[in-house]
Amino acid sequence: MPDSPLIDARLVRRLLASQLPDDLSHLAGAPVTLVGHGWDNVMFAVGDSHVVRLPLSHLAARLVEHEIAWVETAAAPLQKLGLAVPIPVFCGEPSLVFPRRWTIVPWIKGTDLSTVPLPDRRPIAAPLGYALAALHRPAPRQAPHNPYRSVPLASRAAPVADRWPAVLRYLGAADTAALREHWDRALGAPEWPGPPLWIHGDTHARNIIQRDGWLVGLIDFGDVSAGDPAVDLATGRLSFDAEGFARFREVADATGTYDPAIWDRAAGWAVVILTALIADPVSRRNFSGMVEDARANLT
Repeated sequence: MPDSPLIDARLVRRLLASQLPDDLSHLAGAPVTLVGHGWDNVMFAVGDSHVVRLPLSHLAARLVEHEIAWVETAAAPLQKLGLAVPIPVFCGEPSLVFPRRWTIVPWIKGTDLSTVPLPDRRPIAAPLGYALAALHRPAPRQAPHNPYRSVPLASRAAPVADRWPAVLRYLGAADTAALREHWDRALGAPEWPGPPLWIHGDTHARNIIQRDGWLVGLIDFGDVSAGDPAVDLATGRLSFDAEGFARFREVADATGTYDPAIWDRAAGWAVVILTALIADPVSRRNFSGMVEDARANLT
């Protein structure tokens, strides 16, 4: 549950007025508009050039610290490919107005992939597969650890087991059985055999930015960490139809980055995410499009 004061445009204006440095002072008078309310952060557009991101909880604040410290390093290969990433241009400090650090990042022009019908996402699939393979390279020992993303898939078995009754009620017997087949196969697959790689950790469609059918950016690096890249490749199942997934997989495999069992584990991570969305009524409502997209490719 959120443990923040009321986060609204008025609070954002107070933060901007009290903390902006001289080189960003022009933003203090810009229009402030709510543009997103996720699991961890609330996002406000400031004019048409920047976004303020404020963490909703103490846990989310730790993720913001990881993002501040590591996004530029982790996402460097994406920038070399010409993709935009939200590197903070300013990091606000805790205050009486707001108790945690917060960030201002550039606005990336485009729309997130969830706004595009599944068949029309196919041109994004291959570039995304190539981009994620570029991101997935050995991480240093100091890289962040994420207790929900940097871990072996088997460590998520207990929460997934608790969700099956809710999934059965929502999906019915046939689709639930199909999900369980993916899950059982994933749990039986070998673990990632290589060193921990940089992972984005949250590559769902709302964090993939496209413009006119072109991949232009990847946002929300709060879960950036080191681990099994299968967690990122789950987006192939979560964000595309069968043809899009085939394109995504073909390009990713051609890079030679991954082990043979990666796609079984990736499907397992997709099950982790889908069952979490279904089991929580609020998430199921707020991410209904993602639920149906993933259902189409996993059942």
